[in-house]
Amino acid sequence: MPKNRLEAFSDGVFAIIITIIVLGMTLPASFTVANIESFMWDIFIFIESGLIIGQFWYSHSQLLDQAKSIPVVGVFLNILFLLVLSLVPLFTRGVMESPDSTSPIIGFVATILITSIIYQLLLYYLNDRNMRVDNWKFRMASFIFVIAIGVISFFSPRASSVLFIIFPIIGWIVKLMSSRAEIK
Repeated sequence: MPKNRLEAFSDGVFAIIITIIVLGMTLPASFTVANIESFMWDIFIFIESGLIIGQFWYSHSQLLDQAKSIPVVGVFLNILFLLVLSLVPLFTRGVMESPDSTSPIIGFVATILITSIIYQLLLYYLNDRNMRVDNWKFRMASFIFVIAIGVISFFSPRASSVLFIIFPIIGWIVKLMSSRAEIK
């Protein structure tokens, strides 16, 4: 399959995912303190989800740029990756509507973990069959962090939602540092 077709399809799905998240938000009916606090929570969760989707998009676009060819297994894994990632708006809305409920956070965590695992398989099949150990250490640390957020959600769903923003921030910091190292 030509890479540009898969890239165009994938970029379209990423754009739709972000659009669905923002369309799931509603302005408060009145601007009371409670409604504004709730709306600010929605904006925070939107930013958090957007940073996560953006991180997946950036990694995915770099992967497809570096891939020499796209075998059938790569197309299948890519579709599976996008299907699971498409659940993010569902759980984002759940976290917005029920910030003190564990279920939406667990759904969000499971979606991110499954998406990450499928991405690792996609990475393996398309580009990097000889992954370095240091990359695996970072990846395992990320998985452990996301699982820890899921565990925390059983005790404090809202706190785990707030802590989850660390995941994309660290991911973006690592990407920025590695791009600076490439420039030098």
